[in-house]
Amino acid sequence: MSFCLFAVLAALAGPTREEATDALTRVGARSPPVGYLFWLDTSAAMEVSSEALRPEIARLVEAAPAGDSVEVIAFHIRPYVALPRTPITEASRASLAAKIRALDLSSGFDRDLGDSLHLLATELSEPSAPAFTHVFGVSNFCHVPTVLSPWSSGGRGCGAIRNQASIGTTVAAVRDAGRLEVRWFPVDALAARVDSAGLAAARHEFGGDAIMEPPLTWLQNFTARLTSERARPAALADARDAGFTVRAVGVPSATGEVELEFTSTSRVLDLKLQNLTAVGLAEPPPGALDLTRRVRVKARLKVPRPPWSVFPRQDDIDVVLSFSGDGMLEPRAALHLWSIKEDRPGLTATTTVSVHRAFGLSLPAGIALLALVFATTGMAAVVIRGRLMPLRLGGALTARFRGGARQVIAIAGLSEAAVVLDENGHARLGKRDVAAVVIRVRRPVWNLHGEAHIRAPDTEINGRKVAPGVHRVVPGASSFRIGEWRLTWE
Repeated sequence: MSFCLFAVLAALAGPTREEATDALTRVGARSPPVGYLFWLDTSAAMEVSSEALRPEIARLVEAAPAGDSVEVIAFHIRPYVALPRTPITEASRASLAAKIRALDLSSGFDRDLGDSLHLLATELSEPSAPAFTHVFGVSNFCHVPTVLSPWSSGGRGCGAIRNQASIGTTVAAVRDAGRLEVRWFPVDALAARVDSAGLAAARHEFGGDAIMEPPLTWLQNFTARLTSERARPAALADARDAGFTVRAVGVPSATGEVELEFTSTSRVLDLKLQNLTAVGLAEPPPGALDLTRRVRVKARLKVPRPPWSVFPRQDDIDVVLSFSGDGMLEPRAALHLWSIKEDRPGLTATTTVSVHRAFGLSLPAGIALLALVFATTGMAAVVIRGRLMPLRLGGALTARFRGGARQVIAIAGLSEAAVVLDENGHARLGKRDVAAVVIRVRRPVWNLHGEAHIRAPDTEINGRKVAPGVHRVVPGASSFRIGEWRLTWE
């Protein structure tokens, strides 16, 4: 019982100092370079407060990892870049710190808050600006420009910033993308208190918090916790956009075997997947994956069955894979310090895999199958008899002219019979171009039928009047009237 109570109290107490240090070091090593931009009011009333920060800015440079950068903007009647954006390297770290300690911050009587904020927005919006910037602003925020300033509202004393909206427009893309963390330090000047309207204008265009702690003390504490402060923005972005991607590595096999690569979208945090399910796979995926590094998994796609084909065919088909699972972010010790929840339920990823299919019988097998069908269905006999062994007429034709004597015309064994009927009452076989009717038999596919090519205008077949041309008749059971002639195929 006492052990369980101890475990509960340990969990509530959070990570130990060693665990937190190890976690922050691990996350900090992955964090991209960041920038530190100091916006300092050096007007006559604020010069002492701003210059007092120079040693602490130098100590920040000495503590920051190589790759980070530092920049100082100073302003009074006009703003200027006192220290251009400078990368921190191991070789230049000491000289850069010494330069900051000796930095000459010129002073003036008035304070153009609008122009200085506009310069700050311009510097932050430069394409070469760091992916993330910590901004430290120190002023009493009293806007007292000259009357010639485009930011002057024309009043006396602390006035409103003219054209204030254009400042926010300049920095909107960087601000809305979450690439800034701004702290404003409102400091009473020697002869004037903080102007709340000027502070509100700065926060409206850039966002950020008003820090009521003295800037020197706060910056000392910031430097002391620099590892955490550098890593926290990237960790927050990872937690907000936690997810994973999946893609096919190489070309899937004909049976759908493929290698899938799972990758976490997090830059500084680790992601583990649990309860992983998939749609589009023939078999379930692994239930859990550790995406601390890229993971490759062998899988088999659920490829739709191709259509049946006698001959070989090929095609490409897209198989859509959908994955879902619950995510768990790590390291927990660092997340605990930043109050970030570690569980990320309901993460999904989708990819499309193109599969090449070859289906159908091989060419020899297709030909053999067609030959088998051809031979076993009687089609071969039809073709052989109709092509290689032409069909022959059977029976005989009897002819009568004006009801006279019966004349028999032998047509058995002929491929066709061209019957010539003359005006003298004689019926005989002759040439097609002078025949009154030409009789033959046909077998288009299965059924045998006769054809009579009628050439005479006044003709009936089986009692039905017909026009000259080819007409179907029944072999051995058809009668014709051609003028005064009557023919019977028996």
